[in-house]
Amino acid sequence: MPGPTQAPQAESHPLPDPFLRLTAADVPCARPVFVHEDDSVAQAARAMAAAGATAALVLPAHSPASPPAGADHAAGLVGAQGSAASLGIITERDVLVRVVAAGLDAAALPVAQVMSRPLLTARPGELLIEAFSRMVRHGVRRLVLLDDAGAPLGLLGEGDMLAARGESPLALASEINAAQDEPALARAFERLARLAARSVAEGIGSEAVGRLISLMHDRIMSQAWGLALEQTRASLGPPPARHAVFVLGSQARREQYLATDQDLALVYETPAPAQAAEVEAWFAALGERLTRLLLALGFPPCPKRIMLDNPHWRRSRDAWLDLADAIAERPDADGVVTASLLADLRPLHAPSVQGEDFGADANLGLALRLSLDARFRAGALLLKCMAREAVRFAPPLGLFRGFNLKKDAQGRGSVDVKRGGVFPITQGAKVLALRHGLEQTGTLERLRALAGADILPRTLAEGLCEACAFLQTLRMRAQASALSQGETPGNALRPDDLTKAEAERLRAAFKLVAELQDLLSGAFALHLLG
Repeated sequence: MPGPTQAPQAESHPLPDPFLRLTAADVPCARPVFVHEDDSVAQAARAMAAAGATAALVLPAHSPASPPAGADHAAGLVGAQGSAASLGIITERDVLVRVVAAGLDAAALPVAQVMSRPLLTARPGELLIEAFSRMVRHGVRRLVLLDDAGAPLGLLGEGDMLAARGESPLALASEINAAQDEPALARAFERLARLAARSVAEGIGSEAVGRLISLMHDRIMSQAWGLALEQTRASLGPPPARHAVFVLGSQARREQYLATDQDLALVYETPAPAQAAEVEAWFAALGERLTRLLLALGFPPCPKRIMLDNPHWRRSRDAWLDLADAIAERPDADGVVTASLLADLRPLHAPSVQGEDFGADANLGLALRLSLDARFRAGALLLKCMAREAVRFAPPLGLFRGFNLKKDAQGRGSVDVKRGGVFPITQGAKVLALRHGLEQTGTLERLRALAGADILPRTLAEGLCEACAFLQTLRMRAQASALSQGETPGNALRPDDLTKAEAERLRAAFKLVAELQDLLSGAFALHLLG
């Protein structure tokens, strides 16, 4: 079965897909209908029906009357109210589910008691794939399209987007959510591999592609978690404790591309000593089932065995905290790797199986992340060791504006873009964020937060963001090329395959990596480690 490490059989050579280059402005959408929060729900429903709309934007009470057609009037209206942040939204579904089905009086109930706020928005120049990702992440079916001044231009709905093309990320997300068995999830996983390859072929940037793939992987893993819970309960009874499954590494940072594996761990509430063996046995069975299921779907095994069938990555809450204390106190090589992985910890959304949560609790994972970060932050030597990892591999820059190339058997030279470029940036941003108590997980988000907190010079942070995105895009493109030729994707990049401008950007990116490494060496006094 094809997965991200195997070329899809039905589409080995991805073709450019114009859909993936569309922006929100390319999708026609009707101008918004406006109602007031002190209007009745019945009045709002009549306004939507008259306009043939499925939703209306809600103005504050006692505001000016709704504007006539035209974005200029909408801009003036929002200006009078302050900003789009003051607006809410009411939908057909709100009326049906929250009012009609609940047996409430629509004529007496004010819109304010039914509407939602704040709005989820998009800008005209935003790629449609980014808008899709936001809708998938928040589980909504429409976004409010805003102009440059923040005035609402229209409601960008799922139907409008799907009309742009029959197959879409949102449709794939719905397919994943509806999957009730392994074959259905496997089909969705295969479609995701094709969608990812098309995204790369169309030249979509690494940040957008990484976020989309990671969101879809999250959903597939959560659905698989639910299936494994059902199977384990059927054989061993209900879960003996609350628990959470969390992702690590690039999946946790939402920087997943075409080469992927399983980087998963599990935490469960600490049982009483008398029940410890029984509880561990139950979660061992769950971990083994979920691992087998993900392998069957197409997720390859993690070479470092960071998987749920490995007891090292399956612990009670207290056991995880004991491990963190031990690592912070005496950080050996394995401990530094473990701390680096756990610093990216992000819990998966808990599945709902037939309306039950089966003891799945993402909040347990969130609380663990905060507790682990606090313990790691207190370990000054651990932070130094983590920073040393970021400077371990020098960027592959050679003499006379060249590159330090590794030659293969045919004499072709390549550079490892991950080892000498991406990894120093991700690791460096991670350890700086950890040291200063920043909670962001993604590398670009961490760099921006570090600049906002005046921890990194803004020009360096902005340059590193551009460098990281460029390096990841080159890496992603090389992986797509390998897949199209039936090869296993890796991290090697041949500078000879780049244009002159790309080669110059690659050199500039590696120089910024070297600048970050110099900063880390000084900030953490790495010369004292010997």
